Amino acid sequence: MTKSKDESKIALKSKSNSTAVSKTISSYFPAISKPLNKPNIDNDFNNLPAIERVTEALRYNLLSIEYSISPKGGLRQWIKVNLSLLLLFGIPILIFVPLATYLMGGFENISVLLENSTQLVLMAAQNVLKLIVVIIVIGSILYIIFKLLSLRYSSKKKESESEKDDFIDVTQNNKGR
Repeated sequence: MTKSKDESKIALKSKSNSTAVSKTISSYFPAISKPLNKPNIDNDFNNLPAIERVTEALRYNLLSIEYSISPKGGLRQWIKVNLSLLLLFGIPILIFVPLATYLMGGFENISVLLENSTQLVLMAAQNVLKLIVVIIVIGSILYIIFKLLSLRYSSKKKESESEKDDFIDVTQNNKGR
């Protein structure tokens, strides 16, 4: 089976892209672990001042513990990888989490303002409806009073006219004679 030149170029490009990506990613992480050298105490340990002897003894003890746990350097490699991950993810988290928290606080303030304004709009609508009901009730009461007064006035007018008809005007009859 023979591949065409274009297929081989595409395969080479994809391999080079994948290796470029893997090289970029691996550049963030330390290299493969190396075996550790057995720790030694400084030759001039007895001639060193007290503070330097203490630090040299602590250095020797820590390196001895590390060497006894992982003589091939796996522990050191593990610590380097975890520190790399901490720097890779920890720094952005330290930058963006406070910013996100601040923005969420702002969103909370906005939501509280929206809630308050919604409550005020609902209260205003409720008050408008109450006002409409009061106007209707007052208008109905005034209409009823007007009708009662007009009925009373019309009934009085009819009574007065009927009373006028009941009386004979004597004065008019006397003038004509």
